[in-house]
Amino acid sequence: MTVTAFSEKTAAVQRVHDRYDAMGRRLTFTRTASLSERELNAEIAPVLAAEARLLDARAFEQWQAMLSDEMQFWVPVHPDDHPAKDQALIYDDRRRLSERVAHFFDPQAWAVVAPDPLTIRQIGAVEAWDAGTEIVATAPIELLHVRRGAPVKLAGREILSLERNGAGFLITSKTLILPELALSTPHLGWII
Repeated sequence: MTVTAFSEKTAAVQRVHDRYDAMGRRLTFTRTASLSERELNAEIAPVLAAEARLLDARAFEQWQAMLSDEMQFWVPVHPDDHPAKDQALIYDDRRRLSERVAHFFDPQAWAVVAPDPLTIRQIGAVEAWDAGTEIVATAPIELLHVRRGAPVKLAGREILSLERNGAGFLITSKTLILPELALSTPHLGWII
């Protein structure tokens, strides 16, 4: 490997670690932040509501249009985890999210077995802060998912970062803290 190739690889790895650290900082920030900005709350609340509505409707193409190319989606096992140091229930980038969506429509995939799932996301009061290079927003979330058997009901908190895009916003990262799911999920490290 040449010195240039090594430097490029090292820089790429550093960018990934910087993104992991930023997600951890957002989580910490929202726990102890001062009062949010009322006008910004009102501006961001429709974005979170639209995202939930599109996901509930399985309008994935429109939902993906709300995502930046750098989108990251993280569901940590525990709220104190760090994406670079701890295992996660989900850690997807934009490419992996696109693959996840494709599986919903692939007749060979488990996700399309009838009946279609029904999911409702209810977003609580939105708080948002202008952090200079991004908008950080958080809201309580309740999810109800019905497919077969007993409904799955989860409550937690979502933390998003957004960037302004013309007259609107793009979602650059989303973290879901779902204590019931995370804390009742057995350690699956033995599956190889």
